[in-house]
Amino acid sequence: MPDAELRTICIVGAGPRGTYAFRRLALSLERCPLSVPVRIHLIEKSGHFGGGQVHDPSQPHYLLLNTVCSQVTAFGDDDEAAREEPSRRSLHGYLASRGLSMEPNDYPPRALHGEYLAAMSQWTESVLPDSISVERHPEAVIDMERHGDQVLLRLDSGREVLADQVLLATGHSRNKIRPDTLEDVCADFARDMREKGENISYTHYAYPIEANLEHVTAEDTVYVIGMGLTAIDVVKGLTLGRAGRFEGDRYLASGEEPHIILGSRLGAPAAARGHNQRLKPHQARIFTPEAVAEMRGKGRLDFSSDIFPLIEWEMEYVYYSTLLGPEFGEQLAGTPEPEERAQLISAAVEPPERFSWQLLENPFLSWPKQTMDGFPKFSSLSEYRDAVLEIMDQDMAEADKGNRFSPIKSSIDAVLRDCRDTLRMAVRHSGLTPTGHRYLTGPFSRTNNRVAVGPPLSSVRELAALLRQGVVSFSGPVPKLNADTGERVFFLESPMVENSRRMVQHVVNGRIHGVAVQVDDSPLVARLLAKGWVRPYVNEWQGDVYTPGGLDVDEQFRVIGRDGKPNSRVSAVGIPVEGRHWFNAVDARPDVNSTAMTQIAAWAEGAVSALHDV
Repeated sequence: MPDAELRTICIVGAGPRGTYAFRRLALSLERCPLSVPVRIHLIEKSGHFGGGQVHDPSQPHYLLLNTVCSQVTAFGDDDEAAREEPSRRSLHGYLASRGLSMEPNDYPPRALHGEYLAAMSQWTESVLPDSISVERHPEAVIDMERHGDQVLLRLDSGREVLADQVLLATGHSRNKIRPDTLEDVCADFARDMREKGENISYTHYAYPIEANLEHVTAEDTVYVIGMGLTAIDVVKGLTLGRAGRFEGDRYLASGEEPHIILGSRLGAPAAARGHNQRLKPHQARIFTPEAVAEMRGKGRLDFSSDIFPLIEWEMEYVYYSTLLGPEFGEQLAGTPEPEERAQLISAAVEPPERFSWQLLENPFLSWPKQTMDGFPKFSSLSEYRDAVLEIMDQDMAEADKGNRFSPIKSSIDAVLRDCRDTLRMAVRHSGLTPTGHRYLTGPFSRTNNRVAVGPPLSSVRELAALLRQGVVSFSGPVPKLNADTGERVFFLESPMVENSRRMVQHVVNGRIHGVAVQVDDSPLVARLLAKGWVRPYVNEWQGDVYTPGGLDVDEQFRVIGRDGKPNSRVSAVGIPVEGRHWFNAVDARPDVNSTAMTQIAAWAEGAVSALHDV
């Protein structure tokens, strides 16, 4: 029987978001204490309380965070008690307290981020008053049911937990393979070939890389779908994870590496992050919260016509302020007509030096041989490789200049990173039309993810070295992968590169699975959907419908069920609500009123308020 004199809260998922939530809950209980005892249940299926599976402290140190260590925290800006000690205030402070030689603008191993979060979770528990107890469950929640005025959570161990409030902070999902997709074809073919005794495989989820790909031999070829962060991790797992090492820009092979091919529709890898040289975030002149608030007051926004022009104008302002000086930048900021700005730019800057969003979308734009569809054409794999290396070398040179002195890296960091909260204002709770939302999560996000959420410069340098030495190659644009039952292997070919057909034994999905609750592999999500406790968020307006993939929640982050009503006892934050909110995967950042923290603070305040009403 439940204890009438005890209030319980369950945080399902005790990775980064769950760790933030644990501390924010403790703060809310401190500021608005209950007259009865409180028990907090932390449930984390990986057993890594703090970092979760993604930031597992035991993972290899060659897997890097793509944020500098001074820009990562576990605490909100208003949390004076936590922030008074430098070892807690930021990841950099924690690493310094450990005696690790990390500079503020270094990119740390993800394992050390997980270690920091685990330590902060333990610290949060250590300073709780006696009236608050904590129980940690290294298990998965597989179902939830109503139990009077509470929620009953069933764990995969058979245990049951009763809660007055539940927070779903489950992070990155794993999606089932959808029928009739490339993944489905690859998985079926690999299964058939293994039954025939062939070492052919399809790996749908890459992590943990070394364990998942241990069957790959040095004589094999691996095709990695994707050219972003996860794909680079796979490359590291198959090189550094097999005892290879770098000396400067030279890779010294162990002899255990397979040949690795990376592929994407664009055919170009993610851009490197510029060295961080800025001490504080960019203060927008054009794409401001006030501008977005004014537009939202007039109704739904179209991304292409309402939002993107302001983003592009802000990027031009930063780019040309860096290139030509602040006076020219101010002149652009004061020129609202695009045609007039174009004339100013044309008179002052030669074409190769001008800002071009189109070139960010497609770095092959200036390649002389193009198809009718705008794709580059190459006469050989070597010509294609040289073109990609030229793009990478130019990008690395700009990244080396840093985000204060490179016009392009400065504009990317200042706008696509520092102005994210302004874009979130436009998106959240159906701010965009379905068409605009679709464009945001499609073409815009592809470019944004490639240029603004890329790997550290060191990782791109390593990739370029592997490409030059032939350990790695790229697919070519618009790659086609086919399963050949006669040859009992996959074949990969790019129609944009002559003589590019290559044999492949292993295919790896080198992309983070997108949020798609209807095909989420989680038994809990499937059961909550089937019961109608939750529903996917649908952006519907004037007959147009777009379903981004995440859960539907209200302004207080309470999940909305099939009946359209919010659940007063179950909430969700972070990656699971992608769609209602935008870009939820980023870690909390100190001293910027981080959205990752303010959203969870709002949940914690609401949860404690609800406990007072029990």
